[in-house]
Amino acid sequence: MPDHRFYYVYVARQPILDRRGRTFGYELLYREGLENFFPEGSLPEEEASRRVLVNALFRFGIRELTYGKKAFINFTLELLRSGLVRYFRPQHLVIEILERTKNTPDLLEICQELYRKGYALALDDFDGQSPLRELLPYMKYIKIDFRALSPESRAALARELGSDFYLVAEKIETREEYEEARDLGFHFFQGFYFARPKILASREIPVFKQHYLRLLGLLQKEGDNLDEIIEVIQAEPSLTLKLLRYINSAFFGFPVKVRSVRHTAVLLGKEGLRKWGSLATLFLLAADQPPELIVQAVIRAKFMESLAEKLGFFEQMEEAFLVGLFSLLEPITDQPLFMILKELPLEEDLKKALLGEPGPFTPLLSLVENYERGVWERVHQILTELDPSLREILPVMYREAVKFAHQIFALGRK
Repeated sequence: MPDHRFYYVYVARQPILDRRGRTFGYELLYREGLENFFPEGSLPEEEASRRVLVNALFRFGIRELTYGKKAFINFTLELLRSGLVRYFRPQHLVIEILERTKNTPDLLEICQELYRKGYALALDDFDGQSPLRELLPYMKYIKIDFRALSPESRAALARELGSDFYLVAEKIETREEYEEARDLGFHFFQGFYFARPKILASREIPVFKQHYLRLLGLLQKEGDNLDEIIEVIQAEPSLTLKLLRYINSAFFGFPVKVRSVRHTAVLLGKEGLRKWGSLATLFLLAADQPPELIVQAVIRAKFMESLAEKLGFFEQMEEAFLVGLFSLLEPITDQPLFMILKELPLEEDLKKALLGEPGPFTPLLSLVENYERGVWERVHQILTELDPSLREILPVMYREAVKFAHQIFALGRK
């Protein structure tokens, strides 16, 4: 019988941003399945990891996952010994070596050889007290778990290593942590700090963001206000331009060029205009934030929409899309989400999901958030409650959401 154990491959990615908030690369997280074990009688763990890595990167395509950015990938000692790295071009890859990797004589030899061949290496979870220190001459990046060390230890490592290596601050979950790492001289930042902003209760929303939030509110308003929506969009040239670029893209494939917002409204209807108008508005609203933020929001939106479709929620697909799209409104506006939602006339089910309260869209958003973080055990639990059969197509849905988001982002930047 054919062996299907390695058919389903789960791959997620975490962005790594530079000091200007631009995406430098992604750490790829991969898993053969969602169970927290290897089935009895399966291959040894190292061989399983090798197959998973090969399947993940060649089935998904490393460039499709990273869109030309650096791919940071963990390599175990056995994976390094296997020579698997030769399948990757040096310019696409950063080889991560975990600090807990056993320090064997051949590990040093392998690192020396990879260094000579032009591969970039990173020492992961470095705390300064590692037997792997002898590998430092061959490292380009040092990744430091920001939350595992005291402020004094973080500062000491930054002083010691900052002039010789590119320092990557990991587990950056808040804007305050990002600012501390930046001030210490770290070059790159990994984590979801943009998803948990530094919020000042007294800070007023800038005028341009207030304007776009009003547009979002108008788009979500119930009732027959299509003419009002068209009038407001037409009065905002940048919004009109982005919306028309989306509508005339290959996603729709209309046989004739759409030349006006009213023509768009005729073709899409109120619901379609609400979805695509919200997307265009959110892109403008996030103009002063890291670009990865809007990419992440669109990935969530498309992933949520696909989940709703597969679960049979056909009439709620656009609502699911909006939940994903609006799930990062807090960092985009630097305001508490509950305050923003007071100004947006969203349906209650959408508000519940965004606030983490029980509702029909809440488990879908939780699934998406845990998938993007690579929390596979939680993904497995949620799928078990929703529909276990989705595990067969979840990786494909994620890949398509990533592809969709990057294409939309490329259109939106023009």
